[in-house]
Amino acid sequence: MAQPRVILGWLAFVGLIAMSVKCLIRDGALTLEAWTYLLMTPLALALALTPDSVWSRESDDPVELFEEDEESEVVGTKEAPDPIEDGFDVPVL
Repeated sequence: MAQPRVILGWLAFVGLIAMSVKCLIRDGALTLEAWTYLLMTPLALALALTPDSVWSRESDDPVELFEEDEESEVVGTKEAPDPIEDGFDVPVL
């Protein structure tokens, strides 16, 4: 069975789309009210597509986005050359 927040999210998503279409048909133009309903739909969709909330997840381990290789460490430092020595002018503001 789906969680209540997923069901509520899908109902809110469909409801906001329906209210936007109803407003569009009633007024005959894309008004601020219709845009407001359309702009709130991603929030309802996010609620529907995330079955577990961030604060109630069981894992406390941070998620690593990429793996770090020990071999790929940067050795030494690189310094940028001095622009005056390379012949560039110093900008005057």
